[in-house]
Amino acid sequence: MTYTMSITGLNRLADQLSRALALLGTLGIAAMLIHVTADVILRSTLSYSIPATLEIVTRYYMITLALLPLAWVEHQRNMIAVEAVSDMLGDRFKAWTDVLVAVISLLIYCIFMVATWTKAVEQFERGAYIMSLDFPMPVWPTYFVIPISFALACLVCLIRLVTTLSATTSSNAPE
Repeated sequence: MTYTMSITGLNRLADQLSRALALLGTLGIAAMLIHVTADVILRSTLSYSIPATLEIVTRYYMITLALLPLAWVEHQRNMIAVEAVSDMLGDRFKAWTDVLVAVISLLIYCIFMVATWTKAVEQFERGAYIMSLDFPMPVWPTYFVIPISFALACLVCLIRLVTTLSATTSSNAPE
C-alpha cells in the first residue's frame, strides 16, 4: 500500500511540476507579448524604442520559452512515441517500449544536462554579457535555463520510468 501511495505521489509531483511549467510558460509568453507590443507602440507613436528589446527577446524570452516546457511535453507524452508496431503487438510490448523510451530519454537528457551545466558555469565565471546601447547586459543567467530544463525533463522521465516499471511488474505478477 505504501508503495502504491508513493507511485501516486510521484505522479502527482510530475503533474504539479508540469502544470507549474505550463503556467510559467504562459506568463513568459504574456510578458514577451506585452514587451514587444509596448516597444512597437512606442516606436510608432513616440519614435522611442525600449532599449535592448531584441536582445531580451532573443536571449531571455525565447530560450526560456523554448526549453522550460520540455518537462511538460515529456509529462504529456508528446515528445517521443513508439507507435508504428507497438499497437499491433499488445499492451505488454507497449509497456516495455515505454520503459525503453523512458530510459533512452533519461540518458540523453542527463548527458545534455551535464554538458550544458558545464557551459553555464563557464559563462557565469566569465560574467558573459552583450553590449546593448553602451550597456553591458548580462546573458549568463540564461545559460542556466538550459541545464535546469534538462534536469526537469530528467525528473519527469525518471518518474515515468518508475511508474511504468511498477505498472508493468504488477501486471506480470501472479495473482
